[in-house]
Amino acid sequence: MNARLKACLALMLTLAFNLESAVINQVSAQPQVGFSATPTRPKLVVMLVADKMPYGSLLRYQDKMGNGGLKFLTEAGANFVNCTYSQAATFSACGNATIATGAGPWANGIIADQWYDRRKGKAISCVFDENTQMTGANAPAGSSKLLKGTTIGDEFKLATNGRAKVISLAVSDSQAMLLGGRLANIALWFDVKTGNFVTSSQYSRDLPNWVKAYNDTRPAERYTAKPWLRLLPETQYGVSTRDDYTHERPLVGDGKAFPHMINTPVPGEGAYSTLAVTPMANQMVFDLAREAVEKESLGNHTDTDLLVVGLSAGDKLISYFGPASQEAQDLVLRMDQGLSGLLSYLDQKVGLGNCLIAFTASSGAQQIPEFSKERGLDGGRIDAKTFKTFLDTSLDNRLGADDWIESFEPPYVHLNFAAIDKNKYRQPDVEALCAKVAHSVPGIAEVITTAQLYSNQVPSGPYGEGVRRSYFWERSGELYVVPKPGFIFSSESNGTASGSPYSADAQVPMVLYGFGIQGGRYGQAVTPADLAPTIAALTGTQAPSLCDGKPLAPALAQTVGPVRPRGQEAGPAAAQ
Repeated sequence: MNARLKACLALMLTLAFNLESAVINQVSAQPQVGFSATPTRPKLVVMLVADKMPYGSLLRYQDKMGNGGLKFLTEAGANFVNCTYSQAATFSACGNATIATGAGPWANGIIADQWYDRRKGKAISCVFDENTQMTGANAPAGSSKLLKGTTIGDEFKLATNGRAKVISLAVSDSQAMLLGGRLANIALWFDVKTGNFVTSSQYSRDLPNWVKAYNDTRPAERYTAKPWLRLLPETQYGVSTRDDYTHERPLVGDGKAFPHMINTPVPGEGAYSTLAVTPMANQMVFDLAREAVEKESLGNHTDTDLLVVGLSAGDKLISYFGPASQEAQDLVLRMDQGLSGLLSYLDQKVGLGNCLIAFTASSGAQQIPEFSKERGLDGGRIDAKTFKTFLDTSLDNRLGADDWIESFEPPYVHLNFAAIDKNKYRQPDVEALCAKVAHSVPGIAEVITTAQLYSNQVPSGPYGEGVRRSYFWERSGELYVVPKPGFIFSSESNGTASGSPYSADAQVPMVLYGFGIQGGRYGQAVTPADLAPTIAALTGTQAPSLCDGKPLAPALAQTVGPVRPRGQEAGPAAAQ
């Protein structure tokens, strides 16, 4: 009996031990309670920003797009169909600064592509910095020092004690630096003099080896002395204007019709300037982006990396040919093709599920005024020099002969303070008189003065809040002049211009795809200023310092993973 009992006890102990071992092995093979196997943030954020791309371009050409680029993002991602800039100034530089900082010109200080500087007595670029040199070429450069506050890239660097990699690439210098911010590892752009990608001494005194290696392949030479042909047969461009539309502006040294010959570069100023206005310049940025991912191991670090891809060839191309041209359509179709290739590459290297992809634009684009007039709409051109002379002459007749207007850099009129003081006039009175004169010019919709802004007496209507959000003390002029819809400030007899508060310029794409994003079509009103705080929310990063945008909450997917029970907290406190 005792022997039989001992045998039973031994068997029970053996079974219990085996069961315990099995349970331990099963638990260890699964994610531990309180620690989700799902990543808490994306490995790589890719921010793609086009220049002069109205929201309508996504729909206008979608049936001609492939399945892996823009159409894929809009169908699989979160497509915000009512994304509009809230500021009146919709120049490309203003849009880039707003996207990067999550704030408008009133806070970030970028009021236009260029503006009049009273201390220097001339117009300066938005990236003007006389203390920097170009790295990779022997020439002056610029910097992002005129941009106020931090960018989303700056916040990545601050949050990780500099470990996160932030790389900004673009065709234009202003887009690369404004989107990159002050703390980016590097901001690179295409230099039209050398055909190389260069940077500013703000970021580095020497180009990274992988950039040198890319430049050594002479990427620009793949396209020069060759024709720019349509991507598709001409019959597929039926939604666009005829190829040689009268009011288009021809490329320098070329014409208005396909095929466009990309000039053979000659030594000197702007040798590759024609190439920079074509879709091939955007493709070079796509190619360089892949080099950056590969050589910098983007998306393969503990901290989230940021890659900014600035597609700024459209800035001048659309100004030349207009948003309804065959050239504009080809620009978008080739952008779609380049984006498709980049997304495929990212899927292989990082995994699209580990990436957060954002696509937007720094501005839309107005139609060529004559295009609008031919269709029975209002439209026209206001020559800036003629407008300034008219204001000055009119004030001479009312206040006495003097130089009353110091500068007119649309849309800002700078009054001559010395003339006002010398003649003992009150500045608000001169502003009001000048505004009254400006209102009499055909094509002017509204004129708002600084006195009205400071006294909170902005005229009621659609422009007041937008102008308020565009005003930055010390840089903005004493008058903000708003043209009527269809009218542009331009001394040219062809082409178009941007910068208005109207939807053609202000409404742009806003599409997000990937990590933490709930796909769908969203109709609520949003602004490009909402992108930076959305990226911050999904990466656990602080929003930029001046940010007044809001996260795009409807598109943020619900957190998935096991609930962590109380009493099983990780970290030093749990160990005590």
